[in-house]
Amino acid sequence: MIPDRLRKRLERAIDNGKWRYRMLPRWRPEAAPDIPITILVRSWNRPLHLWASLDSLWRESSASCRFILIDNASSDPLTHKVIDAFERRGMFVAVYRMSENQSDNQQVIYDRHRAEFGPYVVLADADVILCPSSGDWVRRMRRIMAARPSLALLGSVVDPVDFVTLEQARALEPDLPEPVLRELIKANSAERRQPRRMLASVINPYPPAGRLLMARTAVLDQTGAIIGARRLCEAIETTGHDVGITPRVVHRHLSLLNLFDYPAYDYDQLYQYLGHAAPDRQAG
Repeated sequence: MIPDRLRKRLERAIDNGKWRYRMLPRWRPEAAPDIPITILVRSWNRPLHLWASLDSLWRESSASCRFILIDNASSDPLTHKVIDAFERRGMFVAVYRMSENQSDNQQVIYDRHRAEFGPYVVLADADVILCPSSGDWVRRMRRIMAARPSLALLGSVVDPVDFVTLEQARALEPDLPEPVLRELIKANSAERRQPRRMLASVINPYPPAGRLLMARTAVLDQTGAIIGARRLCEAIETTGHDVGITPRVVHRHLSLLNLFDYPAYDYDQLYQYLGHAAPDRQAG
């Protein structure tokens, strides 16, 4: 039996690639096949965020990654120009411009390409920028998941640098109802409750996972490629698997900046897409 303190040190060593597994054969993780990882990127309007996110993914991901873009019926013509630009770069193996903004679009494309996936697939929103400290983030996440067979979904952690306070929002938009301001700065988002210090390589807050998710395809085959981190995590946990986030990969969440970049963002559309009821925005 390995003491908890020693086990944590070994986990950190394995995550950093500094442990020679032959020295500990009874605790050897499953092999992490060196095959291309497919990244499904979902987009809907907000071309400023889309360009920044695609550029970050394109620059910060290893050459072996495969990108599939799922655009959910964007109405802003600039969005399609951004997609065209990254198509010319050769970023995508496939681009889907869906006719409707529906939550099952991701499942349709997942099923269409399922035979091409290995043991892992990445689900990403097009409002995420990878922080440079994340290094080869795909390899880091894959190594962590390979060392933990029970871990079925692993998310990155958010950089709190973009958190806007309600006071800052009120100073900028004094006439907007408070519920609208809270939406624009994502004041109620679970990412704001993320622990400030994370010493372990994987933690499981609730709701657990973030915006950039690596998932085991064998488990997604059971649950479906569900939209919405909370619903997806809950479905995965019913299969007996774990979910978590890792401080080894850090992202910026551009939706935290909607107050500045897209103050008229259509949250009714977002709630419909996620299957949530829209809140009463007149109170406050």
